[in-house]
Amino acid sequence: MSEPPAFTQNALREGVIEFAFGEPDPALLPVGLVREAAARALGAGGAAVLAYGSNPGPEKLRAAIAARTAAREGLALAAADVLVSGGNSQALDQALTILTEPGDVVFVETPTYNLALGIIADHPVDVVGVPMDGDGLDVEALEAAVGEVKASGRRARLLYTIPTFHNPTGVSLSAPRRQRLLELARREDLILVEDDVYRELAYDGEAPPALRTLDPEAPVVRLGSFSKSLAPGLRLGWFDAPAALRELLAATGMIESGGCVSQFSAHVVAALLEAGAYGAHTAALRLAYASRRDALADALGEQLPAGCCVTVPSGGFFLWLTLPQGLLATDLLPVAERHGVAFAAGRRFCTDGDDRSLRLAFSLYDEASLTEGGRRLAAAIAEAAGDRA
Repeated sequence: MSEPPAFTQNALREGVIEFAFGEPDPALLPVGLVREAAARALGAGGAAVLAYGSNPGPEKLRAAIAARTAAREGLALAAADVLVSGGNSQALDQALTILTEPGDVVFVETPTYNLALGIIADHPVDVVGVPMDGDGLDVEALEAAVGEVKASGRRARLLYTIPTFHNPTGVSLSAPRRQRLLELARREDLILVEDDVYRELAYDGEAPPALRTLDPEAPVVRLGSFSKSLAPGLRLGWFDAPAALRELLAATGMIESGGCVSQFSAHVVAALLEAGAYGAHTAALRLAYASRRDALADALGEQLPAGCCVTVPSGGFFLWLTLPQGLLATDLLPVAERHGVAFAAGRRFCTDGDDRSLRLAFSLYDEASLTEGGRRLAAAIAEAAGDRA
């Protein structure tokens, strides 16, 4: 891993392997591809690339996204079916702004992406956590929660879900549960906001089919992004939703005022896709990240003390580690930092305060660093567990 510049979001501490940061290794960011694509975009579009963009985003980018979705997922889309976003964080905020009203109930998996909880908290909605297990979201528990909300006179409006290579647990929603979730959404008029940011990063075969592709008419708003497959600094993603929902999302004062939210980046990525470089780049990323996942999983498997349980994902950026009974992640963290390793404590991701788990990102470091980080973490857990014996 190359050291990130000082102006990036997260600063690494010298001597500490930072498993908390779920971001790409700077060494894997396609600087050359983006530089060349930017030159082509400016050469072809000139000043128009730097002007206010059309509200839904450049048609050539939307057409390229639609074509790739059709080819890889079998969902027939046209350019008009895609709306450009400023990445999934902005897209989630936009979806909540447009699709919810004060007092609505928004359901989330517990655990879920911790920063999404912060985005949801910016809106005057009530949040209800729904448990997960090894097969993903417990759909029966969600159905019961929806019933309780409706019985209380409130509107069960929306579920934010990461069904494929979940952040933080790494699990994917099972095929039967995907079907039951879609049936529930149709029956209860529950909008599913499907965060599909890790779809390109599948390491053991193809990613499971997206909710959006399994039932194109169901109330599913899929959030796609180039943050993990190209570069987060591009701040570029897209909405993929049935026409009625997509039209609601497009009719915002913010877009009407500013036009395309990522005009320059959208033209750059359109040029990159047009050149045919994206497929080769994502294939290389899959190989690199799969190797890193295996390095960390192997190190933990060989050295963790008894009582630990590790979920190894088939894609995405994260391993999920559950600690032995009686050991809490927040108590472990200062011990781990003395050993030169850090992580994201599980309670950051939970609505119920669970603190026996922790998230480990393997995306930021090379294999040797991950192996060393696994060794340090195992030693820290052994020490902390021993102190409580």
